[in-house]
Amino acid sequence: MKPAAHDRPSAPADGPASAREDERRRLARDLHDGPAQTLAAALFGVDLALSALDRATATRDELLAARALLREALDDVRALMAGLRPRLLEERGVVVALNDLAAMPPLWGTEVSVETQGIRPGERLPAEIELALFRIAQEAVSNARRHGAANRVQVSLAVRPHVAELLVVDDGRGFLWEPEFGWPGRGEGLPGMRERVELLGGTLRVESAPGAGTRVAALLPLP
Repeated sequence: MKPAAHDRPSAPADGPASAREDERRRLARDLHDGPAQTLAAALFGVDLALSALDRATATRDELLAARALLREALDDVRALMAGLRPRLLEERGVVVALNDLAAMPPLWGTEVSVETQGIRPGERLPAEIELALFRIAQEAVSNARRHGAANRVQVSLAVRPHVAELLVVDDGRGFLWEPEFGWPGRGEGLPGMRERVELLGGTLRVESAPGAGTRVAALLPLP
């Protein structure tokens, strides 16, 4: 006999502790894949600039490039710091948190907009659903900016009876998406999204192609 949905374990018994550990691992991966590599590249650029001090024609270009890399690293670190403490999410719900994510100053020309249906600012969903929706949107927006070089990102959240659907669409460079060969090798972002969704009994769809942007859709059941 198939067990009832509420009898099926969706996470280990030490769920909160395991979730915290998963979040630490995610942060370590993000720090490694983002700011750490960017800072290393910036330091290399500064070293080149210092070694070129006797060649004045090259010095300015090297320093400008290094400054741009350092600025990108600073933006990444600030985004990670905000991700560690989603206070608006805890205090005022996912709609306010998503709008705050969109209201951050545009990074490298990427503008983010948010649309919602069936839920008002301040209205609450179950905490684990809100956290998953926010983290998936945060990751998808970060991917669109850092990997897709997108100009615009549209985040849409629709809440209907028994289901919440998050859709993130960008106009970036896209990537070769072949579902039959599994998840693409783009770090831990996409597999991490899928894991979050599947732990809550939902589904995740990704559509992308070179030059055609990326579409990420997460469907989560509501109790």
